[in-house]
Amino acid sequence: MYDFSILSDDTVFALRLALVLFAFGFISFVAIALYTLIKSYKYNNKHKDKLKLVCEVAYFHERGKRGNQEDSVYISPLEKIEQYGLIAACSDGMGGLLNGEVVSKFVTDSLREKFPLKFDAQAENAKIIAGISDQVYEDFHLSAGATLVMVHIYDDLLNFYSLGDSNIVLIRNNRATLLNSKQNYAAVMIKKFAEGGIDTVDAYKDSRARGLTDFIGNHKCNVQMTSKPMKLIDNDIIIVCSDGVTDSMPMNRIVNHIHFDQNATGIARTIKYGVKSSKNPRQDNYSAIVIKMRRSTV
Repeated sequence: MYDFSILSDDTVFALRLALVLFAFGFISFVAIALYTLIKSYKYNNKHKDKLKLVCEVAYFHERGKRGNQEDSVYISPLEKIEQYGLIAACSDGMGGLLNGEVVSKFVTDSLREKFPLKFDAQAENAKIIAGISDQVYEDFHLSAGATLVMVHIYDDLLNFYSLGDSNIVLIRNNRATLLNSKQNYAAVMIKKFAEGGIDTVDAYKDSRARGLTDFIGNHKCNVQMTSKPMKLIDNDIIIVCSDGVTDSMPMNRIVNHIHFDQNATGIARTIKYGVKSSKNPRQDNYSAIVIKMRRSTV
């Protein structure tokens, strides 16, 4: 305990004045902070349609139980986003064939050399991808191949391109959607079984289910692509990944594990550790590019 009775009247007055000034300053600070937050909230709500959507980007590139890393990723220069948009691609060398890592790296290196791509030239970009596939066919004659998933984001629009069974996942409002169709025998059999009224679960039991019907390295491949750009919104999450990710961490599990206030780096870290913690004894290589869309005045 302090005995303030021994202090002089002037000192007591000074202490009381200091306390009053401190209280006034603190109250003023809180009031100004609240005023600023309220004004900022009202401004953002009023002008939210005018705020620019920007991309936060992160990735991971991990080797599973395979002897070689057969995944390859490409992210276009971030300093060029304003001018050309963002390109994010993942290529997965086909298991069971030789030179998977060579082909996947050739794919991403070729995309790097072809940059920039025109955003509104989907058919032209698909031909570029088909040309890369034809070159792999000429070099390996179906003895090697790879998958490819690629997104091209410009402002608040997205185009995608796909070959094989890798994944482009959109997470919006707590719900995950696979944007591309898998080009494998399972997809073909599911369609056939559904048309014949047969239980489609049997398609996954077929030994050929995971075999690819199209891929990089196939002659005259059929590149999946968006005919019209998709509109993106604030807080959309786009995941461009090899199937080593979703085999061990399905889309619903990804949604349940991530926090929507996380940035792209936090989401990528959560997914990577989720795959690792699944302890899949046959874990394939797993790579993903995570893109988080957010509104900004910058």
